[in-house]
Amino acid sequence: MGIDLARTRTFSAFRHPNFRRYWWGAVVSMVGTWVQGTALSFFVWELTHSPLATSLPTFFFGVPMMVLGLFGGVLADRVDRRRLLITTQALFAIQAAVLAGLTWFHLVRVWHIYLLSFVNGVTMAADSPARQALVPRLVAREDLTNAIALNALVFNGSRIIGPPIGGLIYAAAGPAAAFLANAVSYLAVIYPLAMMRLQPRPEEGPRPGLWADLREGLVYVWSQPIVRTLLLLVAMMGSFAFSYLVLMPVITTTVLGGGAKENGYLLGIVGVGATSGALLVAAAGAGDRPGQRLLALGALAGGALLTFSLSRTVALSGAVLFIVGMALIAFLSTANATIQNLVPDALRGRVMSVYALALIGSGPLNSLLAGVLGNYIGAPRAIAVSALLILLPVAVLALRARALLSFAPEA
Repeated sequence: MGIDLARTRTFSAFRHPNFRRYWWGAVVSMVGTWVQGTALSFFVWELTHSPLATSLPTFFFGVPMMVLGLFGGVLADRVDRRRLLITTQALFAIQAAVLAGLTWFHLVRVWHIYLLSFVNGVTMAADSPARQALVPRLVAREDLTNAIALNALVFNGSRIIGPPIGGLIYAAAGPAAAFLANAVSYLAVIYPLAMMRLQPRPEEGPRPGLWADLREGLVYVWSQPIVRTLLLLVAMMGSFAFSYLVLMPVITTTVLGGGAKENGYLLGIVGVGATSGALLVAAAGAGDRPGQRLLALGALAGGALLTFSLSRTVALSGAVLFIVGMALIAFLSTANATIQNLVPDALRGRVMSVYALALIGSGPLNSLLAGVLGNYIGAPRAIAVSALLILLPVAVLALRARALLSFAPEA
């Protein structure tokens, strides 16, 4: 007798057909994204043997979010979010196909990769706030925290199999095959979006101008102390916590003595931990005191990242990366769910664009910091510095952020 996942608390959002179909399509698509991401970072490392050059695709991907991310939120509040997502997903597929073609015919240059990463970043500036803002329209309010955690599970659960598959494809057939697999995978999420039927959003009357819309969202964020503090925490994690991803090919080859397979394996271990963190939040919710949980998870992530910087074996690295993945995703899922439960739907796209700016838009700082420090003091020390830059503000907030620590969401 099979288990009906929708009847369990951990997967309660699956009782909504639109969410369920979208979720499964997103899983397939995100596996493809991890396949390409794993292959791409290793490909750039093999082309350049430079930690800084290896970090630059992430830098160029994040720059558009810094400049255009807030406007993406305005767009998500003005147009049909479902149609916007179909467009952005199609553009991602085209980018992956172009990269596959250039690589297959041996025409690719590093600057092509940087340019396509930038184009992807422009697309993500519109995609991310629309995707975050669409989820509450697919489920009932009581299932929102569960849906957000399961949405995080898409990104991180797919990391369990995506990077190892990417490593195997790279080793067996080369990077072009990995990029092509990603291009095809986007069809899995475009189809359910195209078939989805949603109730129209309530008419809001004449809208103000673009700048007035943008200002309204920023004023709301700044006027809400809890939302503002949560977004600052997300920005901290986005700026410093993901240095290990940027430098993973360097660590794998120069410190641990591995290759593409080991690189994929370690990234897959992060995915196992991240999946555990997402499932934890899906089952338990954001908690009665989400601020206290967030600071505890931040301290755990920083401590595990510091331990990873000291590891010199694949086994120990895998163990601590499991903890890093679990703590980071439980942190981000809790922050996301808490913010989404506080924000009104009319402002959701704009507020979630600030969330995306804090998380993805901080990527350029993360990648540049990791790349430059990796060049000058070595990859392990660069990761150690990033860990300390997490632990210090967490300690300060634990002592001074009274409002966050005492905050209890309404039932």
